[in-house]
Amino acid sequence: MADYIMLNNEHRIPQVALGTSRIPDEKLEVCIKLALEMGYRHIDTAFIYGNERAIGKALQEYFEATNLRREEVFITTKLLPNFMTESAVGPALDESLRRLRLDYVDLFLIHIPCAMKHLDSYPEKHPGHEETVQVDLRETWKAMEETVYKGKARSIGVSSFNAKQLDYILEVARIKPAVNQVEAHARFPQKKLHAFCKSRNIQLEAFSPLGSPYFNGSAILNTIQSADNVVENSVVMDMAQKYKRTTGQILLRNLVQRGIVVIPKSENPQRMRENIEIFSFSLSDEDMKRIDELDNGERRFCFSWCKDHPEYPFNEEF
Repeated sequence: MADYIMLNNEHRIPQVALGTSRIPDEKLEVCIKLALEMGYRHIDTAFIYGNERAIGKALQEYFEATNLRREEVFITTKLLPNFMTESAVGPALDESLRRLRLDYVDLFLIHIPCAMKHLDSYPEKHPGHEETVQVDLRETWKAMEETVYKGKARSIGVSSFNAKQLDYILEVARIKPAVNQVEAHARFPQKKLHAFCKSRNIQLEAFSPLGSPYFNGSAILNTIQSADNVVENSVVMDMAQKYKRTTGQILLRNLVQRGIVVIPKSENPQRMRENIEIFSFSLSDEDMKRIDELDNGERRFCFSWCKDHPEYPFNEEF
């Protein structure tokens, strides 16, 4: 069972979530039910993943078949970048809720600060990286706040935002972002952004907490990557032997020990179980420092499709 962290609005978030991107629907329904059985209480999805219907079906069936209640499971979804104008945000969440078969989500995130051209209908699958447009992030945030006032989102936040973009929102926010979900792992630990978010009382979440060594997506990934797979790094392997854990558990434990929420993705039952069983041991201060030394500043997810967008987040240091 995962530990919980208190957000800045007094809602609790489980510190381990099941990541769901790129899992086929027929496997995903099984994964969701199995994860809940194992003790996962946090499911992370997004409109762009095209899997909200499958997740909604699995959740409804599991709630009906067991004693688990909706309020015991923390559900995150994210706004499709094509619906970032003020008038489009609320209806886009309504569509996500219909697909998820839910009355509300626990966390609703702006998926990326780079808006894409508005669509006239809601796609079933990822529409592709189409023409980008500029939308004032304060306009988007105002509409995000309305989803809380209407009871459709318990908490709201952002994903892949830099410090300047967060401060731009915070200057006018009636509701502060509760979360910033970003790439973070041993090779790219986001120390400066993490410190900034802590200073603003914003919780950092880590997608790709193991570095996504086997994912290949040219429009998303950095084109210059080292051949290193941090899961197979000798330092991490030595620690795994020392603590009698897997290398993945060592890397996840490092992040949760830093106070970060982690979102490992797996459809392998054994790995799913390992990913949540990281709360019965701690890394020593010395070993935490050894993992710190693995930082090589290598960002895996660069979102090259929007690198010319005015709100491209990675032109800043953090």
